[in-house]
Amino acid sequence: METPSVIVALFLTSLLGVPAPSAPSTPDPVQSAAAAGVPAALARDVASRAAARGLEPERALAPVVEAARAGLPGEVVAAKILEGLAKGAPPARVLEVAAELGGRLSRAAALVAQARASGLPLRGDRAAALADLAGALGAGVPPDAVLQLVDAARGAAGGSCEAVVAAARTLGELARRGVPVRDALPLGAALAQRAPASAGEVAALYEAYRAEGGRDAAAFLAEAERRVEAGAALQGMVDTFGDSPDHLVRARSRADEAAAGGLDKAAEHVRSAREGVGPGSPPGLERLPPGRGPKKPK
Repeated sequence: METPSVIVALFLTSLLGVPAPSAPSTPDPVQSAAAAGVPAALARDVASRAAARGLEPERALAPVVEAARAGLPGEVVAAKILEGLAKGAPPARVLEVAAELGGRLSRAAALVAQARASGLPLRGDRAAALADLAGALGAGVPPDAVLQLVDAARGAAGGSCEAVVAAARTLGELARRGVPVRDALPLGAALAQRAPASAGEVAALYEAYRAEGGRDAAAFLAEAERRVEAGAALQGMVDTFGDSPDHLVRARSRADEAAAGGLDKAAEHVRSAREGVGPGSPPGLERLPPGRGPKKPK
């Protein structure tokens, strides 16, 4: 039975038209994401696609918001969620993958911070660097290996955070193709000391090497490392004509080039001595017998 005070309150509410107090409304997940720094259009896209798959928008946006609030690229997490939803992955798996990506982005941010603290500059986009490094970590490159790349890049003329990230991505691409990170680390260290190159170049060459019948990963890595250290191009290192037994074309080092140049000069001197001429001899005397000059005009 209602008490007199409650009855009076209800009577006054109905008499004066005062609305009864309502429960606090749940904040809109899209607005919350936008407030955290996530682009509103992207947040709406995630929310709508999640709802279409039976996943609550606030749950789908939670890892995106968490990354953005931590200073990480939330857009990268959002893109991964949209990818999973588009592929028809179970919502629980989509959220699991998004959480794992957020963790790798956090570790990548810590590694980039260590690289910058060691003196390596970050000249490009931080979000792109974190996304690429997180991808390398996801491919099996351990943080300790990344720190070894940082050590290699320090003090090098081409050393930078971008070079470290590109080298780590190369290790990751090779790891995806069955090359252990520890075996490819010397090549990665050589790459980290120079201007960042395309991470897919070495992996594409390794695929071409395998397609030609090459099976010695150690020989491939050694030749690639030697070329990088010598400043030589990687293109052309795979023998597509079957001239070499291991399907690799060895590039000559600077010492080899110098030695070859010396041999060429020595051969020229021998030829000149045999033909009785020396450097700077007048034209027309190259093949005259020794002791005889050109015929005098009559």
